[in-house]
Amino acid sequence: MTELSVGPGLDVEDAREDFLRRAEAIVGAEHVIRPETTEGYRDPYPLQPGRSPWPGVRPADTAEVQALVRLANETETPLWTFSRGKNLGYGGPEPRDRATVALDLGRMNRILEVDDRLCYAVVEPGVTFFDLFEHIQERGLKVWLSVPALGWGSVLGNALDRGYGMTPLGDHSKQICGMEVVLPDGELLRTGMGAMDGTDLGPIFQGGFGPTLDGLFTQSNLGVVTRIGLWLMPWPEVYVNGEVTVEREEDLPQLIDVLTRLRREDVIQNNALCGNVVRAVTMNGPRSRWYQGEGSIPPERLEEIRQELGIGQWNAKFGIYGDRGMAERRLEIIRERFADLEGFTVTARLYEGAEGARVAYEDIADRDRTQMAGVPTLKPLDTINYVAENGGHIDAAPILPARGEEVWDFYQEVKELYTAYGFDLYIGYHLYPRHMVHVTMIYFENDNEEMLGRARELYERLLDAARRRGYAPYRSHVDYMDRIAAGFDFNDHAVLRFQERLKDAVDPAGILAPGKQGVWPARYRDGR
Repeated sequence: MTELSVGPGLDVEDAREDFLRRAEAIVGAEHVIRPETTEGYRDPYPLQPGRSPWPGVRPADTAEVQALVRLANETETPLWTFSRGKNLGYGGPEPRDRATVALDLGRMNRILEVDDRLCYAVVEPGVTFFDLFEHIQERGLKVWLSVPALGWGSVLGNALDRGYGMTPLGDHSKQICGMEVVLPDGELLRTGMGAMDGTDLGPIFQGGFGPTLDGLFTQSNLGVVTRIGLWLMPWPEVYVNGEVTVEREEDLPQLIDVLTRLRREDVIQNNALCGNVVRAVTMNGPRSRWYQGEGSIPPERLEEIRQELGIGQWNAKFGIYGDRGMAERRLEIIRERFADLEGFTVTARLYEGAEGARVAYEDIADRDRTQMAGVPTLKPLDTINYVAENGGHIDAAPILPARGEEVWDFYQEVKELYTAYGFDLYIGYHLYPRHMVHVTMIYFENDNEEMLGRARELYERLLDAARRRGYAPYRSHVDYMDRIAAGFDFNDHAVLRFQERLKDAVDPAGILAPGKQGVWPARYRDGR
């Protein structure tokens, strides 16, 4: 954590207390959270034990956000913005600086519009994937969501942090179409076509007039986004959920190459998900059910578990959506591509018609296939207690080129690191046309300082291994934002220096989310 010193003659604690006291007149005393209460904000899976909770404010609407941002400028109190605080494995609601106050947008939970003719929604930050799914189902709207692993998170927050789901529109940040943003001085901005009064083009056309601004507010501390337009998928005539199982570990490169080519050709329409045996074990845990020894589960025991579960060394899930004839032909092509590969097995099930697709919601027990059908779930929470009842985890997710031989080479190094540090290597690859997300998780026991020490060191070694090859995570745990940002070092970190110039221009007081993604305001950089 970086510590802030505010302007001359000011005391950090006094300034924060002044902000909290005056914020009561804006949001109501019941929506000002004091750090000494049980409601105080903290990371539920802290990598550093012993952290205390910190205070926050909970506005109800955009006008209250504007008032709070203006008050923060007056009192020089930095705000750390989040929508639901559910970005678990990356720090949750934790800030970068202990003087910061949480700007919790969870009360702003209105679904402003869902159009199932042009297939878009307009939502506020507090709307969860469960909220939007239930809204659509209750009204019988003919659209599908794309949902991430856990449905309790914010639709808006997930998209802004470049999160992803598992339907054809699973790259959520690319589905954003128009934003409403409170700038660091409290002024209100709308991007794209929404910058015009009296138009309904805001959530329909992603461009506007002049430079496109939406990207400035993803993974950003340049404004507080209070609503977005988000594109949805039409309800498909049929939905196919499929799986490719692979018997031999060393056949991973072929699996990657075939699946990503099928994705580039739009035969497979979603980002296929490829998991290993350990991933399956975490979903059938706890670990003690399968292995009680020290260190990583040995290969021979993993092979026994694989046989017991009836799965492959690699298990890839994919989805097909839309017209029945096209879906059947896509599935036929997929089977043809794998037909001559020894040890590869393709299985699939087709759900026909709108009502048949609805049955899929109730029929699918597998959490990955549920997400591929656009159904939010909390089932992955079952894995949190994999190693202990008081469990936690950190995600390590570097981006790699979608070339099988490179994926295999990096996997081998990562596997050695996990074994050296005594953790089980969880793999959940998300495969896109040209890149893949190399998702690994490090499961640990909260407050176990010895295990946390090993987890931190392993995570740092993973970052080093990725950067050495020219890879980097697409998002970061709050404790490692500076380190990852430092890896983007072309031309003496030109991108970070430009981001700092933008930050200083629009937020000269350094109020909004100081240090987010490694971008610090001048008053921190100058040592004030």
